[in-house]
Amino acid sequence: MSNLNKKLIIAFFSVFILGIIGLFTIDQATQSRINNLPLITEIPAFELENFDGKSFTEANLDNQITVASFIFTQCEGACPIMSTNMGLLQKRFAESDELQFISITTDPDYDSADVLREFSNKYSNKNNWFFLRGSIDNVVELSQDGFFLSASLLPLGHSTRLILIDKDRNIRKYYEGTVDANIVELQNDIVTLIKQG
Repeated sequence: MSNLNKKLIIAFFSVFILGIIGLFTIDQATQSRINNLPLITEIPAFELENFDGKSFTEANLDNQITVASFIFTQCEGACPIMSTNMGLLQKRFAESDELQFISITTDPDYDSADVLREFSNKYSNKNNWFFLRGSIDNVVELSQDGFFLSASLLPLGHSTRLILIDKDRNIRKYYEGTVDANIVELQNDIVTLIKQG
């Protein structure tokens, strides 16, 4: 066998081995991201109302990846930032029919259906973002017992975290809704869940 043939064979096997290593590395990175999305808890039964008057329950979470937040429309601090960030995610995933967004008001006495509709028009550009309201007792219970988030001294005392929920109603992860790096992380985790099918 000539030296040229030996070199070609060595080069071929080198490329082959590097390809296998590359695939293994990609697979490990994917598994790492999936493992970084633990199953925290399943969302309990609830019933709220969207600004269009339609009922929204835990069943509306089925077969959809959901990003949830607690906000109120008169908020001048975190809520506009959180809602802007959710709006950016909505635009980035505009072509996906597997993703939806919910924002639950912590000030249902002020945030009427009309007020929430106006808020929706300001931040949302698609009909996959629901702005929900219910009695303050239901909101407190859902926040504390359903999402394991603070709900003291509402409306101001709501959590500023965004919540990622999978297609089986499981909370997978929390993200600080006002931090850009967390929004990038959330975006990447949404992609991971979409790829999981």
